[in-house]
Amino acid sequence: MDLAQLLYRAESESLDFKRDQYRFAEADDRTKSELLKDILAFANSWRSEPARILIGVDASVSPPQVVGVRDHIDDATLQQFVHGKTQRTLRFSYEVVELKGRSVGVIEIPIQARPIYLRKDYGKLTANTVYFRRGSSTGEASPDEIAEMGAANSNLKEGDLQVRFAKPEGRELTGSRFSFDSDVFRLT
Repeated sequence: MDLAQLLYRAESESLDFKRDQYRFAEADDRTKSELLKDILAFANSWRSEPARILIGVDASVSPPQVVGVRDHIDDATLQQFVHGKTQRTLRFSYEVVELKGRSVGVIEIPIQARPIYLRKDYGKLTANTVYFRRGSSTGEASPDEIAEMGAANSNLKEGDLQVRFAKPEGRELTGSRFSFDSDVFRLT
């Protein structure tokens, strides 16, 4: 996805804008827990696309303006920080990109098995609490919401796609294979 297009979307379960870089290097646990909470919340949110946090984008104006950031968090350091605290591996990445001529940090969190939570208290965060996004805000999941997340995992099998074809008239199944000739084939 072209990141510039995200500037015209509202903050949601899959998108957040941060004007300033998270305080991470030399920050205390309470301060670092803000970043950890945001990553956990997006990992646990209900969404149909990867979640992204764009750091260096001012959302107090419309449309959000790219202001950029000078300091970036090292992806490997951030990975170690998060993985040492969660009960299961949380997949995400931190990448530095140029957007409208400015340096922007992008945290991308793919859809994955949930819930993901902390094994022990950290900073302002509580162990065994499931944080997730509701629209443009972060909250704590209720027991029913946590149960729904677990139930959804049974439908989430990485790399498992089964397709069956049927004739349009009468919907008679024709099997799981077909062939065709094409010059251009694009899935969107």
